[in-house]
Amino acid sequence: MSRILIAGTVSSTLLLSLAAAPARANQEPYRIASGDVLLITVYGDTGLTGIFPVSVDGTIAYPILGNVAVANHTISEIGQTITQSLLQHIPGLSVSVAVKEYAPVFVIGDVQKPGKYEYRPGMIALELFALSGGLRQAADKLDTAGIQLVAARQEYTDTSLQLFAQDVKRVRLEAELNGKQFDYDLTASVDAIDDKAERQRIVDSERKLFDLRLSALESEATALEAQKQNYAEEITTLEESTKLRNEEISLLEQNVKASQSLVDKGLTAQSTLRDTQRQLSAMRRDALEFGSFLARAKQNENAIQQRLLALHDSRSNDAAKDLRDIDLDIMRLRKKMTFIAQSMGEIGAAAQRVSSREETVKLTFTVVRVVDGNYQETALAEHDEIKAGDILRAQLELPNTAAPKAIVPKAIN
Repeated sequence: MSRILIAGTVSSTLLLSLAAAPARANQEPYRIASGDVLLITVYGDTGLTGIFPVSVDGTIAYPILGNVAVANHTISEIGQTITQSLLQHIPGLSVSVAVKEYAPVFVIGDVQKPGKYEYRPGMIALELFALSGGLRQAADKLDTAGIQLVAARQEYTDTSLQLFAQDVKRVRLEAELNGKQFDYDLTASVDAIDDKAERQRIVDSERKLFDLRLSALESEATALEAQKQNYAEEITTLEESTKLRNEEISLLEQNVKASQSLVDKGLTAQSTLRDTQRQLSAMRRDALEFGSFLARAKQNENAIQQRLLALHDSRSNDAAKDLRDIDLDIMRLRKKMTFIAQSMGEIGAAAQRVSSREETVKLTFTVVRVVDGNYQETALAEHDEIKAGDILRAQLELPNTAAPKAIVPKAIN
């Protein structure tokens, strides 16, 4: 009976603490840790693009630059460092850095499933505890409504962020489709996201992509227009040359007729007539060759014009296709958010039905992490943030006094 009482009272404590948790504050940008894997993309030199794991000393082995210190730096800082270093060797490069894989986190102690788990920025101790299955008790002795509520809240926030990102992408594609400038008004966003800074980063990322795509389009169009102008000048030159050759052919034809008349009258030699005829034949052959050059130049000019039209059509067609897929994704995400909100309401109602206990147990967390090259274990609150590579220890402690009864607020919307 005492084990059942402990299990039930632990459940009450978890539900109360989870439901009373305040909304997570705006998070600082993620800082790279040992064990993370970075994806570095270099626009302008694909040979420098690749996947780079962060070693235990906090560096990556990068081409040309050698070992680059990245630990405890944000991806923005790393991108700036690599960009500035590469520009000393290769001009005109643009670098993008993203986290491909985070170092895993571990759970030990009084949990059902201790072991290794995937890390994601913003993860808190209680969330990792929930992933490990909660307390090491029989499932029928522990009400997990509070843990489910935390997971539902996180899923709702993640889905809301995905929906916002898709909406920003939709606005960017509409700008590309209609040939307008990309502009997204954050104040007009319908779906609320806690972290406005993260929302701004999403908009800035889409704006950067829009500018890059537009710049590439304009550069290619400028190059094609230059080729078209060159062909137009070549056509003009060939047409003028053909006109002059036609005039020369007309004069040679008159000379042939005059020489033929003189030969018929016996006033000149036959060889003179043949020389004039050979000159006329050579001139006509050259005229035919110039005619083929002129036709080829006109054909090339038409081909360039078709490429210019196709360049803009391709951009519009790609944007239209992506818009179709995004509209479908947005519809799915909205339905998913509705379902999660309903689930959160049901979980919150279940949490309110949990009765308080006269005696309860206290769940404590400690974290083991590397500090200055050494492992250190420190106390951790249930809503404190977990870092990549951390080892979380969950333990139960029996207090000497009973915990006061708490009021469980409703689930967040």
